[in-house]
Amino acid sequence: MTEKEHSHDLNVKSVDRLSSTKVRLTIEFAGDTLQKHEQMMVNRYAKSAKIPGFRPGKAPANLIKEKFKEDIRRDVVSHLLEAGLSEALQKTKLSPVSRPQVQVNEIGDGKPFAFSAEFEVEPEINLKGYKGISLKKQVTEPTNEEVDGTFKNLRERMATLEPLTAEKPEKGNFAVVEVGFYLKDNPDKKEELRTYTVELGAERVLPNVEKALMSMKAGESREVEEVFPQEYGDKELSGKTAMFTVKLLELKNRVLPELNDAFASQLKEGATVESLTAEVRENIKQSKEEEAKRAQRQEIVDHLIAEHKFEVPQTLVQEQTVALMDWMQDDFKRRGIKMPQPKPEELQSIKQRAENMVKSTLILKEIAIKENIQLDRNRLEARINEIATQLGKTVEDAQRFLDEKGISQRLRDEILTDQLFEFLVTNAKVAK
Repeated sequence: MTEKEHSHDLNVKSVDRLSSTKVRLTIEFAGDTLQKHEQMMVNRYAKSAKIPGFRPGKAPANLIKEKFKEDIRRDVVSHLLEAGLSEALQKTKLSPVSRPQVQVNEIGDGKPFAFSAEFEVEPEINLKGYKGISLKKQVTEPTNEEVDGTFKNLRERMATLEPLTAEKPEKGNFAVVEVGFYLKDNPDKKEELRTYTVELGAERVLPNVEKALMSMKAGESREVEEVFPQEYGDKELSGKTAMFTVKLLELKNRVLPELNDAFASQLKEGATVESLTAEVRENIKQSKEEEAKRAQRQEIVDHLIAEHKFEVPQTLVQEQTVALMDWMQDDFKRRGIKMPQPKPEELQSIKQRAENMVKSTLILKEIAIKENIQLDRNRLEARINEIATQLGKTVEDAQRFLDEKGISQRLRDEILTDQLFEFLVTNAKVAK
């Protein structure tokens, strides 16, 4: 329809607040609006309609109207609903967060075209207590124990396995074993002997198999009955009873390298114990600073949610719940594990987490409006430059890439969120 045809004599008869998050608009057009738009639609149809015995555009209007009556009425109603709702939302300054549920009144010649639309909106939030929030002091300096622990982990990663002469295994030893099995109820389902190296006592071996290994000598073989756990990765084996053939080939012990400059240079060319210690300390500090920031933000969010009691639009909660479930599935997939079906109490916990996320987002949004906190364009530009460098692209190409992947808005939201939390921390009371 043309611009002129988009002009409507529309009246928002009522705005009913069904709850703090749900609104119903009742909208009515002037009595002759439906007829006027139907006539305009008839004219549009007449230009292209093919009627036997008439050239395109030459068929009588009454014939067009009769032949395409239902299509014309459907198109006009669809247009009036879309245009009417859009105009009504502009007049009432309402922004739906859910798809409007539309109910059309009885349609008849001479009757005003009227309909109602119900939808969810963001609730009104009366801000309070967001300044002067009491926060715990966060310690970010590395301790000697943390540095020692990091070096221990590094040495364990660089450890070597050396043969043991001991006759009996002990926890912490490594066993070189041959293992095979068949299912008792289906002997054709089996696995031939294969060689593995396993750490004893680390609970990475089926219990009965490990119990047998702990009492065996090198070169000894045994038959062991074992039940695969229900949560076993291979569904064809989970919960099934199997007979295992286990042979202990050799025992080994893990030997850690000495902490010296030679060890440091193995990890990083040219490094010394002194330089590596300084690097480890800096890495621990950065990690603790990130963790401290997350903990501080969580304190703030918990406080804001406790201070503000309001109903949350269920549409937003459902969308956030789906997003959390998708994230969890992706996380399991990255780890090569199939995500188990969440239990009812787990689903309830996920939904509660989603509701809190929506609540905190709405509160932060309101704080940004009240305090006039706007996106720092310099930060955004610096972040895009950083991404461009990482991707090996020009700034323009990086921006295009972010737009195409739908990342640009998320990036802006993250930066604005950082600014909001910085404001709240600056105005908080941090324990000495």
